[in-house]
Amino acid sequence: MRGTEMDLAGKVAVVTGAASGIGRALAGALRAAGAEVVPADRDEQALAKAAGELEAQGVVVDVSRYADVRRLGDAVMERHGRVDLVVNNAGIARIAPFEELALTDLEQMLGVNLWGVVHGMKVFLPLLERSGGDGFLVNTASIAGARGGPGLSGYSVTKFGVVTLTETVAQELARSGSRVGVGVLLPARVRTAMTGHAGAGIPGVLEADDVAEIALEAIRRRDLYIVTHPEALDSVRERHRRIEAAFEAAVARSGD
Repeated sequence: MRGTEMDLAGKVAVVTGAASGIGRALAGALRAAGAEVVPADRDEQALAKAAGELEAQGVVVDVSRYADVRRLGDAVMERHGRVDLVVNNAGIARIAPFEELALTDLEQMLGVNLWGVVHGMKVFLPLLERSGGDGFLVNTASIAGARGGPGLSGYSVTKFGVVTLTETVAQELARSGSRVGVGVLLPARVRTAMTGHAGAGIPGVLEADDVAEIALEAIRRRDLYIVTHPEALDSVRERHRRIEAAFEAAVARSGD
């Protein structure tokens, strides 16, 4: 749903993976915009520090566990009686060639990056609907959800899944006439604890706070695709060109 700009002041916002990186930056930006933030993370110590800085009450959650996410939803409704914005941001990465990835690496990434989003949507979409406003839900994917690359096989599987899930649910919500909207965040290179400090000084690498500010403006607009690195467009276009070329060749063959 697109309409008037979303006013974040006084809104109840849930952010998972909020103890560090993009999640922490988003939680801080939302707090500065006047939202009541409920930060969630599986790292209890880091969450306690972040929650203190946000003047908020955090909830320890492992998003790969549906029961944990249900408990988060219950806690939000008990404390605030409503929810207006949800950011399914928790994520992990293991960047390595496919042959070097253990099954446990793949299971963990699928559990947090993809199942965590599924759990968040299953729990919070009905709560957003029940809250009665123009709610919005954001899923953090990655530019790796729009095009792959060496070392990204497992990670991209999870992020492509997040992108197509968000796109499909957006269509379903629009078809049903829902006032709730969804969006997907597609960052490229961001300097966080996940990536370490290797990105320092490299052109195109953004700080988490920069990503959060871009995302916040897109959330206000209720954008479906939240793009933070426009310079990544050529790599996405190249993937699409290869797909289109394959279809064009099939069309030509069908006319033989």
